[in-house]
Parts: sequence; C-alpha cells; structure tokens
Amino acid sequence: MKRFDLENNDKINSGFKTPEHYFELFEAKMMQQISAEKPAKEVKVVSLFYRKQVWISSIAALFLLAIAIPVYFNMAKESNLESTTIESYLAEQQSVNTNELIQHLSDEDITELESTLGVSTTESDEIEDYLSETENLDYILNE
Repeated sequence: MKRFDLENNDKINSGFKTPEHYFELFEAKMMQQISAEKPAKEVKVVSLFYRKQVWISSIAALFLLAIAIPVYFNMAKESNLESTTIESYLAEQQSVNTNELIQHLSDEDITELESTLGVSTTESDEIEDYLSETENLDYILNE
C-alpha cells in the first residue's frame, strides 16, 4: 500500500467520479423512465379518520341499545294498568261527570256495560238501602 502523508499532502482521491452533466440530465432521464413504465392503477384514498368514524358510530349504536332495551321493557310492564287503578282515579276526579264519560263511550261499550251491570230486583233493594244510608244522597241525586 502506498504511504501517504496528511500533513504535507492533504488531497486524497476517493476513487469515485460523477459522470459529466449528470445533475443537469438527471431530471430528464427520470421523467423518461417514469413515462416508459406502465401507468399504475389509481389508488383509492381512504381517510385516516374513516375507521375512527366507524368505531365511534358503532359504539354510539351499542350505547343507544343498552339504554333503549331496559327502558322499553320497563315501559311495557308499567303500561298494563289495572282496572281498579283506573276506577279509583275516576272516582277521585270530581270534575268528571257521567255526561263526559258517556260522550267518550261508544254504543257498543254502553250496551256491554248495561249487560254486565244488569240490576235485578234483589240488587235494586240493596242499592236503595245503601243510598238511604249515604250522607251525600242529595249530591249523588243532583249529579
């Protein structure tokens, strides 16, 4: 190997040389190679946040179902009112009179009530006894 002295001789050849006009012709050669290749298929661009939107919407749907299902079943249980509850509500309402109730009943409802509430002679005597003992007889008769 050849000895070299860095103090006296500061130039060392690396052994690599760039071709003449390399940097001036580089762009033209690159464009030629790109145009010579087959045109690539267009790539569908998908947003980075697309998957995030899918996750957020699916979590929101699950959250909605988790709230809606128990509420639905609780409402279904509560909607079955007993007839005694309705009767006691109507009895407590002083502003509702029989005429208003009759207006909301159909002819079929009235005939059904007449058949189910048909009063016999023995029952009519009991009703008279009850009314005679009632303190608000005048109020009941005037209504």
